[in-house]
Amino acid sequence: MVKEKISRRQFISRSALIGAAGTVGGVTGTGSILSSCNGESKGKYTPLLSDIPVYIPETGNKAIDGKPIRAGIIGCGNRGSGAVNNFLSAGEGLTITAMADIFPDRLEQLRKHLRENRKIEVPDEKIFYGFDAYKKLCEEPDIDYVIIATPSIFHAEHTKYAIEQGKNVFCEKAAGIDPVSCRTFAAAIKQAQAKGLTIQTGAQRHHERAYVEGYRRVRDGMIGRITSAVVKWNQGVMNYRKRRPEWTDMEYMLRDFFSWNWLCGDHVIDQLVHNIDVFTWFSHLKPVSVVGMGSQLQRRTGDIFDNFCLDIEYEGGVRVNAQARQIEGCSNDISETIIGTKGVWTSKDHSICDLDGNKIWQFDREAEKAQFKQTDPYVLEHMDVINHIRSGKPITLEAEMLVTSSLTGAMGRESAYTGKEYKWSEFTASDLSLMPKELHLGNIKDFATRYVPPKMGKIAPDIN
Repeated sequence: MVKEKISRRQFISRSALIGAAGTVGGVTGTGSILSSCNGESKGKYTPLLSDIPVYIPETGNKAIDGKPIRAGIIGCGNRGSGAVNNFLSAGEGLTITAMADIFPDRLEQLRKHLRENRKIEVPDEKIFYGFDAYKKLCEEPDIDYVIIATPSIFHAEHTKYAIEQGKNVFCEKAAGIDPVSCRTFAAAIKQAQAKGLTIQTGAQRHHERAYVEGYRRVRDGMIGRITSAVVKWNQGVMNYRKRRPEWTDMEYMLRDFFSWNWLCGDHVIDQLVHNIDVFTWFSHLKPVSVVGMGSQLQRRTGDIFDNFCLDIEYEGGVRVNAQARQIEGCSNDISETIIGTKGVWTSKDHSICDLDGNKIWQFDREAEKAQFKQTDPYVLEHMDVINHIRSGKPITLEAEMLVTSSLTGAMGRESAYTGKEYKWSEFTASDLSLMPKELHLGNIKDFATRYVPPKMGKIAPDIN
């Protein structure tokens, strides 16, 4: 057996090939120049065929030059603030011209940061508050690009409205948290395609070079036909907010939205969706069914679980074990491992081993650093969407994949909440929606008893 040793020079050379074949807006087929690992092994692997194109993003140090892009941000909390800075770091000629949030304090904090650190002053007439603030922002005629970083329940409706107003969109994950919101997001994608607009989503692993290189090799057939996988997001406790006396029930939930199912879809959507999405991306498969389990053991706020385990069956009998946990004092593991008939790829060290455990490829981080100054995938994902906007070559491929991944996570959540098997064909057609019938900033009737964590199954019968 010959192991593939990737030198720094080879990596740089291959990066140039990716740039040539995966041009801005370009889609690379499995039979392209990227279908072999190196010159010596060309033809050694059989590419995995799929109707879904293999897209390799162009990843340089900054976005291509072009027309100025004026962005608006909807949702000015921690992730919104991060997304704004990622966008502004992605190239030249980029600015923020409008801001929207439900709460003034979060918006003003980001506004102050932009003023003091980016020399960007957003005028008062471009500041919008409230549940309908997103509409006012999207209706601004001078905005080219809308960044959406609100709680996941709002992503689909906000994206849909932005596309209706003719804006390109970057939306954080997830696409939705139930079948209704995911269908709304999918409809927005279709409308974007008809209008020639780009929708990019916050699944940043699609732009992390280590993942991209692994993806290319898996699609090239280096691990053979995919048979199974293990994907995990197991970590300690998630940040949560203590309630303040002056907050109403609704304000409390919105400020602590990672703890409430109707807002975030539980952490199987908020976090594990990243790992599920890696499998969706690498495999090009859709799920058939899922049986899950989980519970709330140590969580101190909210109505969601703090642990999940899902057994997901995909097309062709492929099985995926998906785990998620947010509990202190346990072993942590955030990774994906995909097993094939010829080998195993893992994100733990971004390597591929044959079935005897011999490492035959590994991504070279040092080579990446030697070639590129910009290595942050959160910046690279904005760089990619800016390239598409400026080149006039819209793309929605990753958004389409995220719809599948989000629905998979939502189906797994419902299975874990009930302990029952869920079928993809039935779940995706259902009318399940977690959106409340009315949104307001007041108190909620029966709040203490209405929002409680679910329990699987039924209480055991009495013993005679």
